[in-house]
Amino acid sequence: MPTPRRRLTPTEIADQLRGSTRIAPGIWRDRHGDIHFSVVELLALVDLPDTPENREQVFAMVRERLAQEGAVIIEQEQE
Repeated sequence: MPTPRRRLTPTEIADQLRGSTRIAPGIWRDRHGDIHFSVVELLALVDLPDTPENREQVFAMVRERLAQEGAVIIEQEQE
């Protein structure tokens, strides 16, 4: 099943960060309790270059782990 995608405005992105709590580098919980992660931050954490292949690898690892927890993943893109 493909991962649902949605495009966010800068205002929507700022709203997600308002009242959020950082769980770990690249991972935070918003004020509604939803978990968010930044592929770019996670790449930097493990010192991998930001390439399409590395982005997909990191996203696949996170997607697999969250699926084990029963989480629903929606991939967000900034406008």
